[in-house]
Order: sequence, then structure tokens, then C-alpha cells
Amino acid sequence: MRPAAPRLSCNLRRAGAAELSDHALVERALLTGDLSGRRALGPTLDEVRVERALFTAAELRGARLTDVVVEQSDFSGADLEEAALTRVLFEGCRLSGVLMPRALLRDVVFRECRLDGASFRMAEARRIRFEDTDLRSAEFNGARLHHARFYDCTLDAAEFSQANVPGARLHGSSLVGIKGARSLEGIVVDSNQVLPLAMQVFGALRIAIDDERDDGG
Repeated sequence: MRPAAPRLSCNLRRAGAAELSDHALVERALLTGDLSGRRALGPTLDEVRVERALFTAAELRGARLTDVVVEQSDFSGADLEEAALTRVLFEGCRLSGVLMPRALLRDVVFRECRLDGASFRMAEARRIRFEDTDLRSAEFNGARLHHARFYDCTLDAAEFSQANVPGARLHGSSLVGIKGARSLEGIVVDSNQVLPLAMQVFGALRIAIDDERDDGG
């Protein structure tokens, strides 16, 4: 099931950085510029397009994003703990080390993004999709991801311990050194991923591979 696309108005006003403050409402707006290190707790963005903006190390805990498109922007190290995202698209963005623990994500797409080292600990998502995205060393510990899609992504050393990802599809994704393989029950992979994933499962189950026979004699 594909995520629903953001619904944006054709007429967007230009919003200033000062509008993004604690519990502020920013709606039907175009947001750009340098907001690095910005602290805005619980802001609401409704029908907003974010273009070439810098949110590096911004603190946006409890943010509510609905019908938002984010393009060519940098959220590296941003804190979005307990954020709620509904019909949101990130395209061509850098989100290295972004924090989204306990976030709620509905109909969210990350396309051609960098999410290396990102944290989705205890997050809950429905219809979340990652396309051609770097998720190296990302953390999904305890996350519940329903109808998740990881297409052509890099999931090397990603952590899935105690995660629940029923029916997730990982086609075309690199799975080298993936952690918490025992929690990937019910996922779907393509034929080229069978051997790499099998090795991770064997490791998780402490299954040894040894061609030498030892009858104990």
C-alpha cells in the first residue's frame, strides 16, 4: 500500500523564521533559510513546503507536520522526539543523526535521503517508505513499522532489535551487518538478499558453519 501524498495548496505565502516558535502554527507557507539550532517545542506545520532550509541541530520536539513537502534541506542532528508526521515527503534531504524516538509517522516517504545514524527508537509508523536512502547504522530498536518499504536502501549495520516490522519489504537494499535479525519475522526480500540476510540470522541464532566433521572420537 503506497503512502498517501501530501496535500498542499497551490498558493503558499513565504513564512519567516521567526514564525517557528514554541507551539506556533505555520500553515499554507513556504519555509526556507537557515534555522540551524532553532528551538521550537511543539510547533504545527500544516500545508508547508520546506525548500533548501537548514535545520541542523534544531530542537523541534513534539512537532506536528501534516501535508508537508521537504526538499533539499538539512536536518542533521535535529531533535524530533515524539513528533507526529502525517502525509510528509522528504526528498533529497540530509538527516544524518536525526532523532525521531517515539515519533508517530503516517504516510511518510524518504526519497534519496541520508539518514545514517538516525534514531527511530520506539517509533510507530504506518505506510512508511524509504527509497534509495542511506540508513547505515540507523536505529529501529523497539519500533513498530506497519506496511514499511525499504527499496534500494543501504541498511548496513542498522539495528532492529525488538522491532516489529510485519510484512516489510526490503527489495534491493544492502543488509550487510544488519543487527537484530531475529526481529525481522515476516519480512519479504528478493532472491539476491537471501544469502546476506541468512548469514545475519545464523549469527543471531549462534549457528556455526563448519565443513569439518567431528564425531567426538
